[in-house]
Amino acid sequence: MSAESRPIRLSPAGKFITIAIIVALAILLIQAAYGVMMPFIAAAITAYLFNPIIRGLHHRTRISRAFWILVLYVMIGALIYLLVRFVGPLITSQYSELRGQVPAIRSAIEYQVASHQVVDIAGVNVDIGSLEAPVLELVQELGRSLPDRVPHLFLTAIEALLLFITYLMVTFYFLLQADQITEGAYRLVPAPYRAEIRSLGRQIDAVLMGYVRGTLLLIPIMALCTYIVLIILGVQYAAIIAIATGCLEIIPLIGPWTAAGTAMAVAMFQSTTPFGWDHWLLAGVVGLSYFVLRMVEDNFIIPQVVGHAVKLHPVLVLFAILAGGAIGGAFGLLIAIPLVAVIQLLLRYLYRKLVDAPEPPIDTSPPQVKPVQSSATEKPAARPVASQSGLSAHHHRQPSES
Repeated sequence: MSAESRPIRLSPAGKFITIAIIVALAILLIQAAYGVMMPFIAAAITAYLFNPIIRGLHHRTRISRAFWILVLYVMIGALIYLLVRFVGPLITSQYSELRGQVPAIRSAIEYQVASHQVVDIAGVNVDIGSLEAPVLELVQELGRSLPDRVPHLFLTAIEALLLFITYLMVTFYFLLQADQITEGAYRLVPAPYRAEIRSLGRQIDAVLMGYVRGTLLLIPIMALCTYIVLIILGVQYAAIIAIATGCLEIIPLIGPWTAAGTAMAVAMFQSTTPFGWDHWLLAGVVGLSYFVLRMVEDNFIIPQVVGHAVKLHPVLVLFAILAGGAIGGAFGLLIAIPLVAVIQLLLRYLYRKLVDAPEPPIDTSPPQVKPVQSSATEKPAARPVASQSGLSAHHHRQPSES
């Protein structure tokens, strides 16, 4: 007598153990493959940033996404070529000059430290002789190591090329199937809760897009403004300093002031000064200029470009930067602020669940772009009118999402 066939059902304990095993295996896999994870992470970030552009072009022109992705690749490649062709020689020459000036800067710092053992600050004599040894050691180490700090790309060219090709291929497929991947993730959520999770996802998307796109716009804006100021003040190596200033904008608080300190150090020890100024006066004006640019950025540029997508207390921002650098190194510094902003949003969501707080109205509006399979002449369906509780539209749409 054969046994009756029936499907396997997991108990609550069995489900918990299964999930724990899957999570543990995923963590082990990520740790084992950490060296090759960066192209995939970079591809996911790139696809996330450019997917709205590709989606919009695809649905407005009815031309395949693959075509617009290739157009995007060509445009970015052309932009990089133009930058390398016209800006590259300037950066290369200034970098070479800066490397050549390192011994002179080191000698100037050694002379200043050795000849000014006691400094008069507001009538108080401060003996800096005890600082001479560590300062000179730091400068000498900088002079020895700076010429040897060649970018990693030139030391491992073949590996970098393979990783770059992998990044391009993965980005292409992510952009090609971005909408399907997103919808597939939402369909993993049980139908009764799908609208709420979709609304939470849109809030997370608004936070990330507001921060990332705003920050990417700040880089060229601040680099250009800094370059103009440094050229007017006659600071040497203005192009390299301006590019470094723009790139350091992605590290809040610490990055801008690090850039300011670098510019002041170059102005302090460069060979000539404009307008007959002393070196200390030029360095002070450079520092003041950075301070003014920072104030303009905080009060005018950031509210217009970044907006208020990320609302974090300055103490939390500082903690996020230090923790991100300690945990993830350079990459941790880059993702610390948006990651903490998303965690803050999720914690607020969980807090409402824990204290049974009233739920905010669920955003049940349909996506701005209709699915690809719908015809171009189809009229959009009328949106249901939500009740005061915000639930009637959810009940109307719920069967279509199951």
